[in-house]
Amino acid sequence: MNADELAGRLEEHRDRLGRFVQRHAGRTLRFETVDDLIQDIHLRSIGQAAQFTYRSEPEFEAWMLRIARGHLADRYDYWTATKRGPERLLRLTRAEGDSSDPQAVRMPARDTAGPATRAGDSDELLRAEKALGLLLPRDAEMVRAHADGSTLEDEALRLEITYAAAQKARLRALQRYRKAFAVLALGE
Repeated sequence: MNADELAGRLEEHRDRLGRFVQRHAGRTLRFETVDDLIQDIHLRSIGQAAQFTYRSEPEFEAWMLRIARGHLADRYDYWTATKRGPERLLRLTRAEGDSSDPQAVRMPARDTAGPATRAGDSDELLRAEKALGLLLPRDAEMVRAHADGSTLEDEALRLEITYAAAQKARLRALQRYRKAFAVLALGE
């Protein structure tokens, strides 16, 4: 089955896949829509088309749902990992320029934490997580590493680039992250 035939067959099963995603995506649906997840599953399926030989409809559905399960698990893992320390990500949205210390911008102290304050904080943290999810993988890794306190030397070694290139890459990644955060804030 070539990629075009597979894409057509996947589209025929879109409703079935949508119901599956709706039932199995769980908390991932807080961050991504069913349609986005279906589109990603379709892309992943087409990417694995060479590994699939169509024999019957039940086998096709089983293969499609296996890929869907894998994708949903990967997205759940991604969002779970993102939730670890999202306050550090939120701090980066408030930083100006490229600070070498991710702790340089602290969350403002509050005398009280009433329901409205907690809800506002929760919305901002969710926006910070979504903004990270909008970045390209390398940018997201750079932002997360910076938030976790990784040095530029470590990043240069990990990416096998010069210190100056790592510095520029981090600065650009942080700028893109802040821009994504700001755009998401405008949409609310």
